[in-house]
Amino acid sequence: MKQVGLSVSQRIEIALVGIPDYFVSIVEDITADEIFIGVPYRGLAPLVLSPGDRVKVNFPGDGEMFTFESMVTGRREAGVPLYGLTFPEKIERIQRRRDVRLFALHEIQYAEVPTGREPPAFKKAKALDISAGGLRLVAENEYPPGTILLVKFTLPMRNSHLETLTRARVVRKEPILLDNQQLFHLGLEFVDLPQSQKDKIFSYIFWKMMEQSRLR
Repeated sequence: MKQVGLSVSQRIEIALVGIPDYFVSIVEDITADEIFIGVPYRGLAPLVLSPGDRVKVNFPGDGEMFTFESMVTGRREAGVPLYGLTFPEKIERIQRRRDVRLFALHEIQYAEVPTGREPPAFKKAKALDISAGGLRLVAENEYPPGTILLVKFTLPMRNSHLETLTRARVVRKEPILLDNQQLFHLGLEFVDLPQSQKDKIFSYIFWKMMEQSRLR
């Protein structure tokens, strides 16, 4: 399982096969033939599992998202109740990390790249979605594909904040009319963003998606 990143303390999403209601759990132990997870919860509601139940599990791996189906083997008491799962026969890739997109409004700033020594003139804007590979924002100005902009934003992490300042390339432009004002949806692709920051953005997206799953 190490080659796809499933390990002890790994957060996962789990649902009964055929029921698209995902619950959140954590991998507590991995033995030679079983995976043990904590009781899955969605908000305050636990997912009650029985031996023989078929479940679907989603989890992030090394640069990608993965999914597999498994069967509940039973329940084990180890200070806290754990459910046992069989090792999956097949693990499938859902999508690459850079493609996992969180659709939510984010406060960001963007600026044109200065041509001289003047500091960049940042403008406030709303990002409509974000991924580890880029974001989509609403801009007042029109920028053709290929334009390089500076973007900066802050994302709340579990015990800190991720502050990002990076170059981004315009890859898509879509004019929109909002309250009789001409605006533009710009699809941006991060340029030269360190992998460590991409991983942190992905972690933020994954945890936010899990929170949304708990609240549904």
